[in-house]
Amino acid sequence: EYIMRENMIFNPSIYQLRESSLKRMLAIINNQKNVTNNQILFFGDSIFEFCDVKRYFPNNKIINCGIAGATSDELLWIIDEAVIKYHPQKVFIHVGTNDLGNTTMHSPRKIAENIALIVEIIQRNLLDCSIYIISPLPCIEEQQAFPNVNGIRSNAFLKYIFQILPEYISDDKITMIDIFAQFYKDGQVNTDLYKDGLHPSDQGYQVMAKNLKKYLH
Repeated sequence: EYIMRENMIFNPSIYQLRESSLKRMLAIINNQKNVTNNQILFFGDSIFEFCDVKRYFPNNKIINCGIAGATSDELLWIIDEAVIKYHPQKVFIHVGTNDLGNTTMHSPRKIAENIALIVEIIQRNLLDCSIYIISPLPCIEEQQAFPNVNGIRSNAFLKYIFQILPEYISDDKITMIDIFAQFYKDGQVNTDLYKDGLHPSDQGYQVMAKNLKKYLH
């Protein structure tokens, strides 16, 4: 559903915008007039868009600007409309797994470089905004990783993105939240925490929420 190339005969690793992404972008832009400044904002891919923030964070008012299928490139395209113009007090970022799927197929280092640029843009435009980067979640490789599906997604690469981020982001004001291991049990990815091998189940979102709540206040 969210494979950006679909059935294109030729596409040199260029991300393709689809109707669902465009509609989501417009919804984010239109929502600007409905919110006030200095709130908490989620910015990233489907892990955020599909997160019911009212359910999992009932004590916090959160603006959800997640975009299903988004890569780090796409977040860079829309960062002004989806983050800067909202003037949030705190921004939480989750991105990376789609970059390794059948979209741009970036290397982990290119993804880390893009995340660092996202952070820099926010910092330079919103001087008082606190930024939190969440580690990409692992996947159930039999369902969502190479060589079982198109792309180069693997848990080794997903873990590596977060491991090398400090090489690109040295500012100690940026908070890194590593929840990768929280989705493992007895050395294996905990299948109970997933709906389809990639997106969290209700139980998975509860684990994520538990790890994020202490940063929301």
